[in-house]
Amino acid sequence: MFKIFSFIIFLSSFLFAQEMRVSFNTGDDDIDQYLQDVNSYGKAEFEFFKNDLSIKFGISTRDVDQYVYTEKVRPGDLYYACALSSVTGKKVKDVLVLYNNKKGWGAVAIDLGIKPGSREFHRLKGKSISGIGKVKSKHWYNGKGKSKGKK
Repeated sequence: MFKIFSFIIFLSSFLFAQEMRVSFNTGDDDIDQYLQDVNSYGKAEFEFFKNDLSIKFGISTRDVDQYVYTEKVRPGDLYYACALSSVTGKKVKDVLVLYNNKKGWGAVAIDLGIKPGSREFHRLKGKSISGIGKVKSKHWYNGKGKSKGKK
């Protein structure tokens, strides 16, 4: 009986860990990993994340609340939608509508005219991975999900 119970606990923890990993399907492993980190950060430190998006991309904190709480957009997806919006000039809302109709961010980028390896792609990648902003650097430790808190 103990072995069965132990196996169920082991299996549950494995399934839970798999659920925590989100696939962003950008077509670039570096961006996918960065969006994983952003997603974790956004869930753990939402107020800082919200301010970071506002500083980095000019989106209002009210809009961030709307997308995350009302429309159930994952923080990593919202971050990438903002990055695509800033590179293409499209509204964040329009980018998210396009994303909801596609299989991943890579397909959205291609539809927006950003081809892999192009100048726009490198600009997007640089904008995406360049850091999430001033607020994060003060409150987020090494991107590992441990908050330093206020000094």
